[in-house]
Amino acid sequence: MLSAKRFIPISESVLAVAAKLAERSGIPLRDFIESVLAEVLKAMQFRSNVIEVISLSDLLDDLRRVGGVVVPKDFIYKFLESMDDELFSELIDEVRKIASWYGTLVKVKRGPDVETLRLVLNVWLPDMNVSIVRSGSSVRLIASASKQPMRATELAGVIVEELCKSLDLKVKDLIIEKGIIKVEIEGPAGEVSGE
Repeated sequence: MLSAKRFIPISESVLAVAAKLAERSGIPLRDFIESVLAEVLKAMQFRSNVIEVISLSDLLDDLRRVGGVVVPKDFIYKFLESMDDELFSELIDEVRKIASWYGTLVKVKRGPDVETLRLVLNVWLPDMNVSIVRSGSSVRLIASASKQPMRATELAGVIVEELCKSLDLKVKDLIIEKGIIKVEIEGPAGEVSGE
């Protein structure tokens, strides 16, 4: 059985941030740290990469703030296919604006790199499988959804394109086909980032 008290060294900078957050929440520091740790451990029972869980949560919250919503994909697919061309163009323009603004927010909070782009796309485009393939001095990002109609893929392509611009990622090539988006981004293969 573990003893009731353990002393674990924590850096002053981490404690300072925790103290500010605890004060803002109106919770004693010890209770705040214990509740944060308890929530992290709960999340880790289902997903071992707690950093990604926290990142996805923050990204989803930011997306919600800019007006993004989660709606059943089959309904969205039908709705997109039933739109006339003029209304679809209006939607593309609105999505372009939101993606640009959201990309800028994400860049400020997390930095401009391909891994950030992948996380954002996993949140914003939950119906797509997003993967990164590194090769030489470039990186390919591939987003795919086997049953996605063309209009949904076009919309997703606009999101990808605008996010890349906002994250200062240099797009060498962008290919959009029904259910598939392929983006080749220039830069070092280890960590492609904007300059």
